[in-house]
Amino acid sequence: MSSLALMRWLESAPERYDRGMQWLTFGRADEIREAIAGEAVKAGTRVVEIGCGTGALSAKLLANGCEVTAVDQNPAMLEQARSALASASAGKIRWIEASAAEIDSLGDGVFDAVATAFCLSEMSPGERAYVLRAAARCLRPGGRLLIADEVVPDQRVQKLVHALLRGPQVLLGWLLTGAVSTPLAGLAAEIEAAGFRIVGNRGWLAGRFRLFIAESKGEAPA
Repeated sequence: MSSLALMRWLESAPERYDRGMQWLTFGRADEIREAIAGEAVKAGTRVVEIGCGTGALSAKLLANGCEVTAVDQNPAMLEQARSALASASAGKIRWIEASAAEIDSLGDGVFDAVATAFCLSEMSPGERAYVLRAAARCLRPGGRLLIADEVVPDQRVQKLVHALLRGPQVLLGWLLTGAVSTPLAGLAAEIEAAGFRIVGNRGWLAGRFRLFIAESKGEAPA
């Protein structure tokens, strides 16, 4: 499909974004976000969230006691997130209007975790490499990287299921936007090349969506 094209279309109207993400993930979006937040369960964990959107993951991180720095380049999305979480944030979240690449301005070694959901697949390979290296720099040694996104499954049967599931979305994405994109291949290798050690992963929908849990080695490649 165009996961990317459809996400661009959904982002043009924040009020439909969360419903659209549930559709794109066949109802698994909240479950995936819960899994991310579950990997950052310690109260006081300092998390920078890349591509916070309407705040769906931010809310789950806050509920787990995290201190969140939420970054998104879409001002309409940020405004909706601020409004939705105004009563729940209680000074535990700060909002930053910036691109993912600009997390390199947040400081070195100051966060315990970097979290992102359905965001890296919107980037070019070069952008992903830069953002992953920036994430490694802003984490303390041993800090966690939590990435969930659409990927190319590893197994032959999973690839077949993946192709069948994506068919209707390919057509809809093309009709809505005139563009298509592909899921991420080799994301694990990209994460490791940025200076992380993968310590766990979890998949949904025959491996079509996957959460990678990685730890910083304390030194990001130049």
